[in-house]
Amino acid sequence: MHRLLMLVFLLAVCSRLFAQQPLEKVLTFKGSAITVQQFIQQVKSQQQLQFTFDEDVNALLSRTVHIRKNTVSLKEALDWLATDASIHCRILNNYAILSVLPAQQKTPAATPNPTSLELPQPSTKALGEVVVTALGIKKSERNLGYSVAQLSSKDVSDVPQPNVLNSLAARVPGVSIRSTGSDPGSSVMVTIRGQSSISKDNQPLYVVDGVPVAPAIQNPAQAVDGKQTIDYGSPISDISADDIASITVLKGASAAALYGSRAGSGVILITTKSGAAKKGLGVSFNSSAVFDKAWMFPHFQNEFGSGDWTGSDNTISTGAWGPKLNTGRKLVQWNSPLDENGDPLPLDWVAYPDRVKDFFRTGHTFTNNIAVSKSTDAGNFRLSYGNLQNRGIVPNTDLKRDNLTFSGTYHLNKSIHLSTNLAYTNNRSANRPSAYTESVTMQVYKLTPNVDIHALRNYWIPGKEGLQQYNPYSTDDNPYLIAYEETNSYTRNRMTGNVQASFDIRPDLTLMLRTGLDYYALSEDQRRPFSAKRNPKGAYVLENDNFKEQNSDFLLTYKPNLNSDFKVSVAVGGNRMDQESTSNQQSTGSLTLPGVYNLSNAAAGALVNTQSFRKKRINSIYGIGEVSYHNYLFLNLTARNDWSSTLPKQNNSYFYPSVSLSAILSDMLDIKWQDLSYLKLRANWSQVGSDTDPYQLYNTVPFDTDWGSVKRATISFNQKNSLLKPEIATSYEAGVDASFFKDRVGFNITWYKTNNRNQIIQVPTTIASGASTMLINAGNIQNSGWEIGLNLVPVKSTAFTWKSDINFTRNVNKVIELTPAVTSYMLGSTDGSNIEYLIKEGTKMGDFYTRSWVKVKEGAYAGQALLNSNGLQQQDVDFVKIGNYNPDFMVGFNNNFRYKNLSCNFLIDWRKGGSYYSYVAKSLIQDGRTTNTLRGRDAAHGGLTWTDANGTVRDDGMIMEGVIANGDGTYKPNDVIIDAATYYDNKYWKYYENETYSATYVKLKEVSLTYAFGRGVMQRIPFLSNLSLSLIGNNLYTWAAAKNGYDPEITMSLSSQRYQGVGHWTLPGTRSYGAKLSCNF
Repeated sequence: MHRLLMLVFLLAVCSRLFAQQPLEKVLTFKGSAITVQQFIQQVKSQQQLQFTFDEDVNALLSRTVHIRKNTVSLKEALDWLATDASIHCRILNNYAILSVLPAQQKTPAATPNPTSLELPQPSTKALGEVVVTALGIKKSERNLGYSVAQLSSKDVSDVPQPNVLNSLAARVPGVSIRSTGSDPGSSVMVTIRGQSSISKDNQPLYVVDGVPVAPAIQNPAQAVDGKQTIDYGSPISDISADDIASITVLKGASAAALYGSRAGSGVILITTKSGAAKKGLGVSFNSSAVFDKAWMFPHFQNEFGSGDWTGSDNTISTGAWGPKLNTGRKLVQWNSPLDENGDPLPLDWVAYPDRVKDFFRTGHTFTNNIAVSKSTDAGNFRLSYGNLQNRGIVPNTDLKRDNLTFSGTYHLNKSIHLSTNLAYTNNRSANRPSAYTESVTMQVYKLTPNVDIHALRNYWIPGKEGLQQYNPYSTDDNPYLIAYEETNSYTRNRMTGNVQASFDIRPDLTLMLRTGLDYYALSEDQRRPFSAKRNPKGAYVLENDNFKEQNSDFLLTYKPNLNSDFKVSVAVGGNRMDQESTSNQQSTGSLTLPGVYNLSNAAAGALVNTQSFRKKRINSIYGIGEVSYHNYLFLNLTARNDWSSTLPKQNNSYFYPSVSLSAILSDMLDIKWQDLSYLKLRANWSQVGSDTDPYQLYNTVPFDTDWGSVKRATISFNQKNSLLKPEIATSYEAGVDASFFKDRVGFNITWYKTNNRNQIIQVPTTIASGASTMLINAGNIQNSGWEIGLNLVPVKSTAFTWKSDINFTRNVNKVIELTPAVTSYMLGSTDGSNIEYLIKEGTKMGDFYTRSWVKVKEGAYAGQALLNSNGLQQQDVDFVKIGNYNPDFMVGFNNNFRYKNLSCNFLIDWRKGGSYYSYVAKSLIQDGRTTNTLRGRDAAHGGLTWTDANGTVRDDGMIMEGVIANGDGTYKPNDVIIDAATYYDNKYWKYYENETYSATYVKLKEVSLTYAFGRGVMQRIPFLSNLSLSLIGNNLYTWAAAKNGYDPEITMSLSSQRYQGVGHWTLPGTRSYGAKLSCNF
């Protein structure tokens, strides 16, 4: 029988043997006062290594190992245990003792009492933390010549997030995390080391338990009205944080090269929990309750009510340029009752300052997870069930999720090992909140100050239920109608899993075979009632999307035992990836009967059917080589070749290599400085190829909507290209890792540069070719930057410990080259093409442009606005850059304080620089709804007295900043008085740079206060262990440089075309607070 235990040998040497004194030197694990049992428990908690030994522990420990340095890797300690004969190991008085023997001595001398030893503890950096790398291969961090980051289960589960990717925010240098909304089910955009591709989404590849899975970000679903967008969440968010053992971020191309063309933007490896951590049967339980409160709103004004921008007292207008509120007046309003003659009666002209806040409710998210695990000599398993119940801040919105996972390992014998990971997730919602134009946020924000939101709760006109909504304005929808009748429901069933077999053919030769599947089926249901402004006769959409990806791979690894100086590892492998997706949509923009959502109820001729199908295959072979010398110098080589079905036959094969070097200088140079614990230099070079989407080689003629009984075909004016080549990214990276004072101070610094060439883009071409654009290979996008991590332990004692981790990221993006025929390339546009995303040689990805106003070019008034004779700004014809949505740098600041059984943790996220344009701000200013439109409205707010064209004397006059041409080449300061509404309309509605704001912010991202119940309490509850209670918070405070009431992170969310930097009608920023309970049985 064999017993599987977690055992890692931590070795250290106190001092060297003196030549004149050939006596033994005594070493212990982790100092002199730790028992074997305690040590094993420590190792288990770190989940570093599994080691099998016979029942006779003393027999094992009496075997020998050879140590050349005073710190060694954990893996080497085990390797050496079976090879050399100069260290004697044994158990003495329940303590593990290693005795270094002089060469001429055959048996160890008497060992002093181990309790009296005072020995140094080796640096954990020097020993090498084990991290998961490409293909799921575990390596010591000291072996790696590239930068990786690994988060533990504790990092992602202490403050649970419905989308686990949010847990990466501010924790990993070089990684930008941006949530697309404040709703818990929102997608998350992850960018590693900047945007590198012109035509792709720049999202990393996600690998779960060794198997690539579906993309994490998808285009928001377009609503049937053509204006709203719906975020159904990303499939990667289906994973429960309670099931995750670790998350590893492979940032550089060298780290990700083995994953091929899909890894050009980095890789995020997610390893789920197994049952191997503890012998016997165990049960774990986690439960949390988190409450969400909307708190970041635009600065709404509550001084002036409904009124036309012309200044008339039209008190049922959608604008807020009307009479002053709270003056004791009574005016006819939108909800005035009728007298016996049918005339509206005036009502109190008062403000409702909480009209927006009162619409949003307190949301909550309840999460529960229970897991059963068992480990025996023959194997282990873990079965977990998780449930998430969310109530959104928007009425009638929700999110529900059920997770069922299983992992198991079975040892058929000493040489054959089987394992599997299976997961099923059911994600569903009766209604997801929409964003963009016509969303519920837009309708609530556009309520004028004199509208009582509570009066709108009954959203049907009495007697016309289901036919006509009750709303203040004929041009907008009642927000409660949107919440309860314009529903966006969905169900996503997802299954992921893999089966793996490992064969120990010989002690130095192993073979791994694995196949994995990721499959999901997404059903969407959109409903629009009668009298909806965009669909007055109602609408209905049914869509079914299916995605399947299967990966099958093998890896043959050879680790010959050469000698104690050199160690070599060689592996060859292969992979086949098959990806398939289908989409079927049936929709109607008009119903026959109200409230009957069935496609058979579609109005005659109004039913539209669309269907799409995509298929892709990549075949790959790859190789890995690693050579180490004396455990302080490591050379790693990789090579991969892909054959992609999306590229033409003559160009579908592409090869890319990588090489990395790691040198542990603290060992190699035998540095004697006692305050230096660890010093490592690393460098790498690599290339990664990348293909394109399916069906980009040849033009096809798809069918369009039927014209009566006639089939119609469409011709695309975008010319495909049958000679496309793969994109190639070339990357350089260098860095240093160091720690001092027994790991009390540590840092890591990384410099990198990546050039992405052969970008696959659409460029303009002559219409004589039969197309307006053509797909070609062109362009060179460069990203370079610095990543710095600082780890501090300012205070460390038995009772109190303070740990602090700080990371800094600066990425510089530059367009090196486009193509000689193209000097400017438009990636896309938004907001009616008034905002364009342009790149030019020498500029940066993320720049956005708009038309500005005409300015004086020279002279004393150079740079000032050149106004027309009416004192209004004039729009220029040229586009000018108004911002870039990428930050100048990012800083994460994580602190942990522990006093006995009480611990406190807080995480700060600081982003400096970047800009965003706010369509919301533009719309609210144009309608006079925010406080920055108060200036000039009347004499009390600085308005000028003037007489309008009707002879009315008014006090809302303003003068536009700028000059007017005299007609002779000279200019004069503007003195034309215009009304305040015209001033704001002219200055802000057309000129987008006036609504472009700084994206700088500082967030208190996470806070937790945890009490772990001590032994005294646990003894009273013998069936419980590891009981802890936490108070937790997310986004408790946000400081934004713009100070305009918008959360820059979610305001810069995805537009309908997935462009960043444009703020639309997303939900307001929220803060979350709650509690979590954890325990084991």
